[in-house]
Amino acid sequence: TDVPISLLLPQATISTIYGVAGDGAGQYACFFVEHTTNVHLNVRDPEDVNDNIWSSTYSTLKDLQIIIEKGSVGGNEEGQYIAVGIAKILYAYSLSVATDYFGEMPHTEALKGSENRTPAFDDQETIYEFLQQILDEAIVDLDRESIGDIEKIDLIFQGDKEMWKKTAYALKARFYNRLSNIDPQTSAQDALDAASNAFASESENFIFDGYFSGNTNDNPWNGWQEREDTYAVSETFLNLVNSFNDPAYTDPRADLWFSRIGGEFVGAPSGEAQSDLTHVTYSAPTDMVLFDEAPQPMITYDEVKFIEAEAHLRLGNTTEANNAYEEAVVAACRRAGVTESDISAYTSQGIVFPGSGNLTIDHIIGQKNISHWMFQSIEAYNDFRRTGIPQMNNPGGTPLRLPYPPTEISRNPNTPTNINNVTIYQTPVWWAVN
Repeated sequence: TDVPISLLLPQATISTIYGVAGDGAGQYACFFVEHTTNVHLNVRDPEDVNDNIWSSTYSTLKDLQIIIEKGSVGGNEEGQYIAVGIAKILYAYSLSVATDYFGEMPHTEALKGSENRTPAFDDQETIYEFLQQILDEAIVDLDRESIGDIEKIDLIFQGDKEMWKKTAYALKARFYNRLSNIDPQTSAQDALDAASNAFASESENFIFDGYFSGNTNDNPWNGWQEREDTYAVSETFLNLVNSFNDPAYTDPRADLWFSRIGGEFVGAPSGEAQSDLTHVTYSAPTDMVLFDEAPQPMITYDEVKFIEAEAHLRLGNTTEANNAYEEAVVAACRRAGVTESDISAYTSQGIVFPGSGNLTIDHIIGQKNISHWMFQSIEAYNDFRRTGIPQMNNPGGTPLRLPYPPTEISRNPNTPTNINNVTIYQTPVWWAVN
């Protein structure tokens, strides 16, 4: 009835990584952003995953809230400020995934149990203000003198509070940049200011590398693929990858990532693919990508550099934008396992490095989208809804958000009534492109 922080923090960490970012949310985002195409017999609709994401988010937020309360002033484990700081960062991440999917959500009045069974819905602008606030609080907490043996219960950085601070700043940069349609100039400068305190090299990333072999503790994307063979490489994504190549040139990531069909890469059309459970019709993710112990990136150095590139471009700093973009592309290729010689060949052909005078938002978001395949599909989906890049091709349309779960609609009269299985294709979330 009173679980200590030493047990709660590891559990809440995995709940954030596996339950919020991976199982359900990340897996379905692969379809929405057309990184992959569903080739299973069953249709994968937005309403099939909304309850999963909703419940996973709130159960995770509740555990993180308990850690924050326990370790803060007046809590029964007061003084565990590093654990509190970590919990606040994970809280910001989890809440951001959910609000970016649903838009308005209960938050200010949420997590109170029987004290309030019908919490009001906060608008997304209010939630985004809170995300920045709680990350600022986390940075302060991480700098405070702390008690507790954090090294043994921190599954990511083993108690390295400086790396957690850099993660907080990286997330701040991501969330500021999300507001590019709301306030282009301020969002760009705020993103750059935050990024200057984030990851400083390719060795600094928030990547979970703790999955095990077997069907209980394995990477969630791989677990789903092994059970249902649902993923094929999307034709949309394959075309995006090829759009940066000279004729007859192959992106060096392609052979690492995609299987060949008759010696060629064959993309599956979104919304119109044949069933292909044996993966003989369309290219599928290789076992160099999808395997039990596959690491799961949450936010990386190359993403921070792509954010810097976009922010500089909005501000008209073309040289700085190009420098950050080129560094991001190289870092993304290295993270994918591409050799230095292949990176050099790739970046010297096609339109990969167009130069500062020719760099556009299409280059930045296009390469960023490629770098996010396939475990950061949520962020690629967010970028698409924000920028419209790249073009989606599903004849059924691209959902712009998720419908609220039936359980919330039936139990909470405050649930917005204008969001349903039809309007999710018409009504964007607050920060998204119209």
